Amino acid sequence: MKNYINIIMIFFLSVMFFSCGKSNTTGQDLTFAEKIRNEVDGLSKIEMQSVFQFMGDDLFEGRSPGTRGGDLAERYVRSVLKILNIEPLGKDYLQPFKLKGFTTNSLNVKAGGQSLKFLDDVLGTFTGKEDDFNFSAEAVFIGFGTDTKLWDWNDYKDFDINGKFVIVRVNDPGMFIDDIFEGKILTYFGRWTYHIEEARRRGAKAILLIHTDASAGYGWNVVQNSWSGEEVYLESSLEGNMVFTGWLREEKLKQILIAKNINLDELYSKSLKRDFRPIPLDFEIEVSGNRSYREIMNNNVIGFIPGKSEKSIVISAHIDHLGMIPGKKGDNILNGAIDNGTAVASMIMTAKILKKYNSELYYSIIILGPNAEEANLLGSKYFVANYDGGELIANINFESTPVWGKSESLIGVGARFSTMENILKQIAEEEGVEYKYFSMSNQGFFFRSDQFPFAMADIPSLWISTGEDDESGMDLYKKFWTKTYHTVKDEYDPEWSLEGMRQTIRYALLLIERINRDKTPPEWSRKLTFPVNKK
Repeated sequence: MKNYINIIMIFFLSVMFFSCGKSNTTGQDLTFAEKIRNEVDGLSKIEMQSVFQFMGDDLFEGRSPGTRGGDLAERYVRSVLKILNIEPLGKDYLQPFKLKGFTTNSLNVKAGGQSLKFLDDVLGTFTGKEDDFNFSAEAVFIGFGTDTKLWDWNDYKDFDINGKFVIVRVNDPGMFIDDIFEGKILTYFGRWTYHIEEARRRGAKAILLIHTDASAGYGWNVVQNSWSGEEVYLESSLEGNMVFTGWLREEKLKQILIAKNINLDELYSKSLKRDFRPIPLDFEIEVSGNRSYREIMNNNVIGFIPGKSEKSIVISAHIDHLGMIPGKKGDNILNGAIDNGTAVASMIMTAKILKKYNSELYYSIIILGPNAEEANLLGSKYFVANYDGGELIANINFESTPVWGKSESLIGVGARFSTMENILKQIAEEEGVEYKYFSMSNQGFFFRSDQFPFAMADIPSLWISTGEDDESGMDLYKKFWTKTYHTVKDEYDPEWSLEGMRQTIRYALLLIERINRDKTPPEWSRKLTFPVNKK
């Protein structure tokens, strides 16, 4: 009962501050940019804190789509938009869409006669029609499973993988060869999601992604936390023959191949050459088990601030997280206080200030809280595919916003592709900080959050954040991504100073102000290294 009382108190605190947060703005002759700076300086720590403290509470149970906690997140963000007197976009701020949910209850995998241990060696999801499943298919190593004309690279050649069980490397060849692809910077064609999508398009029956910490960018524990619960999909993403997707630890794969007199390092070496062809492994992979299935109705949450133009800038931050870890003793809630509670707080604070000064806006503003981001950006994909209003000129996304002290830099993940990068460099100079690139660019963050579906729809987009060099000197942001991300440690901490969040809000607002002042929509400014559906 005490927890319920506490969470109600947190909610009412947030209501109070949203309604009457202090402001340092004085006088009527200030520029829009000056007003923004004053407003951001006036945001209290408690006001910013209340949002992610509330969303990261245990009662939200990790905010997985289609759960009680996920529904609470939707209703909470909707309530905040109402409190701020922001107009709804859609029916009562909600954009419903249907997901198909699959939960693996038991999984038995044999490869080359060897058994793989569920959770420890292998994880996966069966998306066929049966709850009790049993199938086998010929194993084929397909290298990186990449086919792109951008770098004249095709791992498939004319090999027919229809009906096969493919085993694929994660990342792209540039990770190992600096002068191809984008070197150590992960491209779209290195994302595990791309490898699955390409194999699905070509008719593969099943796929296992080879996991290493270096190639995936995170440890096996992150895969366990991300894939041990319910996996959700848009119906359109399940087309084709593929019925099973999963991950396999490299150490176990090596054991299987050694028993077959196959050297994995030699396979890896061959996969780094342009003349690589898929290699049949002369054994089958057998998969059986039980899964649960359900259909889920959930919602994106969307608000609207009208400007003088029907064209809009979208600000976004996903509202979902990973839920709870099944069967784990003790703390099993993946609260997602930073991922993505702090980002939602940043979006809401940004929207609050834009609403106050909407008379200054040339472009309209859409506030988008996408759902199911953790399930491969499904909410933002659905929004982009189904939005039928005025032109969308840009997306500014908040993701896992830093919560520590002030930083000496500003980063715009993906800004390098568009004219927004020049604006950010100017803002950095004006604010007395450096414009830097994220040190973890080799992890492909541009393709991993809700800015990417906008980019694929030919809408310039970026993920905005204060930089990594916070005043502690401990690079706490990088430590979050390597130690805390997608674990139960991502919990609310009242000791966070939130000055990095304040900076992020400030930079986002100044970027929006500059785009409005120039009245010139952002444009792509360089060769794009991902597929785009042209307008």
